[in-house]
Amino acid sequence: MSELSTEGQPVRAFVLQGRDAAMAVEWLHVRADVQGVLEEADALVVWLPGALPALPAELQVTVTERVIRAEDYHVTGLENDAAIVVSEDLLVRPPWVERPAGFAGTELIVPRGGAFGSGEHDSTKAALVLMHRGWSRPASMADVGTGSGILALYAKVRGCEHIEACDIDEPSVLAARELLPEAMVHIGGAECLQPCALVVANMTGAELTGSLAAILSIWTREKDLILSGMRAPEVDALVASVPARVVDRETLGAFTAVRFTAN
Repeated sequence: MSELSTEGQPVRAFVLQGRDAAMAVEWLHVRADVQGVLEEADALVVWLPGALPALPAELQVTVTERVIRAEDYHVTGLENDAAIVVSEDLLVRPPWVERPAGFAGTELIVPRGGAFGSGEHDSTKAALVLMHRGWSRPASMADVGTGSGILALYAKVRGCEHIEACDIDEPSVLAARELLPEAMVHIGGAECLQPCALVVANMTGAELTGSLAAILSIWTREKDLILSGMRAPEVDALVASVPARVVDRETLGAFTAVRFTAN
């Protein structure tokens, strides 16, 4: 049996199962050097150099380690040299993958890195779908919990000239600053941002609940508010907490995004 390694450390495979397995993988993308991810029928397998970091206690996930061979090593998503189709006229691709032949829609070019939000996760896709479906160019946009900066990148590609973004995770902030050097990207929560016409927050339901007052305080209500990352049991309570009208929603997998307007 041959052993994979990276920079002298053996690559180990960890099998994640449970309701929050996908969120655990995205958490690891931010905080660990994820070498690959494989989706199985009832689990996600993550390859890491060295030990698995301690996962947040609130994530409902069980972890077991699997012995792997070199021929078992796989990766998925953008690391697999594939474009991610968000909708028929919106896709995300890494810079080394060419635009699909005949595609004439909007494309976001995002290097696959360690920050959450490459377009693979359903909560990110749902937020992108709502932004794309109801796009009306704002004078300013705030991306709360920016991860890689992909939602802010969409706003830039569609002509928004002033972009604010924030994340509590330093690697995410560094990734977003590299992707969007002209944007104002802060370490911290929504309270770090200036008021903006369009506000988008892609976070867990618990994070959205805890940050909602700060998120609402920076929304000028000139354009829309989009909240993404809610699970089914969380949607009604969060929607009821927002003093605005629901105009659209999108559910992908276990996650729902909701678009609000003040008009």
